[in-house]
Amino acid sequence: MNGRASSTKAVFFRMAVLALAPTAFCLAAGPEAQAPARVFFSDAHLSFTFPDGWRLGASFPYGPVFERPAAPGEAARISCEASKPLDETRLASDADPAFLLRFAAGDLASRRPAAKILSGAARQVAGQNAYELHWEEPERALFCQSDYFFVENRVYALTLAVSSGSFAARAPEFQAWLDGVRVLSRRDSGALDSAARGGVWVHQTGGAKIAVPDNWLIAVADDRELGATLAHAGLRSDFTVTVDPAPPAAADFTTDEKDEARRVLQKKGYKILSESEEPFHDLPAFRLDYEGLNKDREVRGQDLWVASPRARWLFNMEGDASLFVQLADNYRSILNNVQFL
Repeated sequence: MNGRASSTKAVFFRMAVLALAPTAFCLAAGPEAQAPARVFFSDAHLSFTFPDGWRLGASFPYGPVFERPAAPGEAARISCEASKPLDETRLASDADPAFLLRFAAGDLASRRPAAKILSGAARQVAGQNAYELHWEEPERALFCQSDYFFVENRVYALTLAVSSGSFAARAPEFQAWLDGVRVLSRRDSGALDSAARGGVWVHQTGGAKIAVPDNWLIAVADDRELGATLAHAGLRSDFTVTVDPAPPAAADFTTDEKDEARRVLQKKGYKILSESEEPFHDLPAFRLDYEGLNKDREVRGQDLWVASPRARWLFNMEGDASLFVQLADNYRSILNNVQFL
């Protein structure tokens, strides 16, 4: 019991230290208005745009990333599958096409024994070496394209699977979609090379799916943090989610943890307006509303600490006071739609 309490306290402390860092998302000027929404698959260190006419898979991350409405008996899906970690002595930057070809052929042979490889070629995906295979499963009338590439000591396969007669129509969509695949950076603290106008952050390890509306710009996303901002009339408001997977974590917050959460705000010079222990999606939670000055800005905000079965979560909402109040319904909608997996 004492070891478990100590571990939980350490998790809370690490997240409190992160909360002390100033919230500032640097957004490049200009192209954000046309920036597409993206899916941020934190565990895979990858992000994808939403292909036109496709929808997020209902069971993702445990099923296809995207599905396309099709006639009964037809299939149209895009999936992302990962290998087990490779040899730890391997360089964690890239893999040569010859290795990827061998891996892809072995992977199909073991997982899709009925698959018939039709063609293959080396290419690039997300700036990484890749090997592309076209293959089919005649018994299921499926025609597929799989692109294998190496990220963070795993090989990933992005696969388009469609009914054989539909491949010619769907293949150009898939090729265009592959051009938008990006590797989530850890070297730059999750900063994206260009902001996304809304999207979905999926954290499989922590067990949550968080949707951000397209009126928000997402500028930070990795396996630890999601950061979005909304600007209006010279004012700004931010939404940040920080996660620390440390199961088992679904327990009430201790007095020490709540005191630490208060100290985080007090160190910033903020005044706590109210606090609550109302459950969040039926999970233990601790909520602090506050106000104060962030440099020369008068801000309002809220820290929402949540203990889920798989992780500790900190949802922070903070902005220029007048805009923050205006966005109350917007923040409420985002929080109401958080899904714990």
